[in-house]
Amino acid sequence: MQHLLKSKPIDEISLSSEYVRFRSTIPQKKIVADEHAKKVWTIYDAGPKNITCPLICLPPVSGTADCFFRQITALTARGYRVISLQYPVYWTMKEWITGFLKLIDILGLNKVSIGRVVYQLNCSSSNPFSFK
Repeated sequence: MQHLLKSKPIDEISLSSEYVRFRSTIPQKKIVADEHAKKVWTIYDAGPKNITCPLICLPPVSGTADCFFRQITALTARGYRVISLQYPVYWTMKEWITGFLKLIDILGLNKVSIGRVVYQLNCSSSNPFSFK
């Protein structure tokens, strides 16, 4: 576990065989989730596509979708579907949630598990902003 906590320079990580294998096997996708084509989400969607309740990894504000490449690699090897995403700029939480729900709809997901704290987001409920 200690090796996961050690920081490495970005060049060292991006040149590692582990990262190069991740980028060569899991394509980066760009998805527009608004009517004006201004909000582009960057995602890595790995694992069985028939799983409609994947784990969603949200990077920190200054992070990118590929920062979870080790987790994606390990979890998909165990049969999980993992979607790591990089979100566009939104100025309010309500705008972000609206964009996120549109993305979930575009991806055809029923529920999602978000990060370490698991929320079940029921997209078909009468109140799309309710977390269960």
